[in-house]
Amino acid sequence: MIRAQRLLTCGFLLGIGLAVQAGLKAANRVERPNLRAKLASVPLELGDWAGVDQPISDELFERAQGTECLSRTYKSPRRPGVKLQLWMNFSIRGDNLRHSPEICLPSGGRTKIESQTRVFEIPAPSGRPIPVSRLAYTGGELVEHVGFWYYIFGEGKLENYVRRLAITSESSHGRATSGSSMTIEVFYNGESDPEGEAFQDFARELLAGLEPILPIARDVYHVP
Repeated sequence: MIRAQRLLTCGFLLGIGLAVQAGLKAANRVERPNLRAKLASVPLELGDWAGVDQPISDELFERAQGTECLSRTYKSPRRPGVKLQLWMNFSIRGDNLRHSPEICLPSGGRTKIESQTRVFEIPAPSGRPIPVSRLAYTGGELVEHVGFWYYIFGEGKLENYVRRLAITSESSHGRATSGSSMTIEVFYNGESDPEGEAFQDFARELLAGLEPILPIARDVYHVP
């Protein structure tokens, strides 16, 4: 009898917990916002950076799990020898969050160089600087730097709070989200811009170019 009562009590408490969890998710459920304009509308000229579109194969687009993707190479006459490869991936379902550099590059045989990891504060049109990561990987003698940050649109306050808690798995980048999302990666030869000065200049111009297409309600993160 006592055992049956304990099982009944445990089941009751579990039911309450599941109901509360479902209620919290329902209370924070919002629509998954789309971009205000297509990724292709991002200017080819960003300050003195001039871009050239790169083709995206059907296989790469499928693996990226995005709704829209953009691949461009940018150069600046003020930065001779620096070539920045921009990759942007927008997903209405947030599936692209599974493809951070921390996941994809090591799986491709790259090794992360922790000592070259940096976080830069980039001035933004909103007035509040946005932190972005500068990661470094090597697949041999060549060191590749990767600038990285991402947005989530429409995520509820609860998810936003939990995602920022480093002690929980819910804060990780590599998972789907209740909102839509966009990842931004900038690849370049680390030797051409070792201190990240060119990357920071480009990121500042890119943030201004992105402003017209991003949903107003958004959260930005930089930890892969």
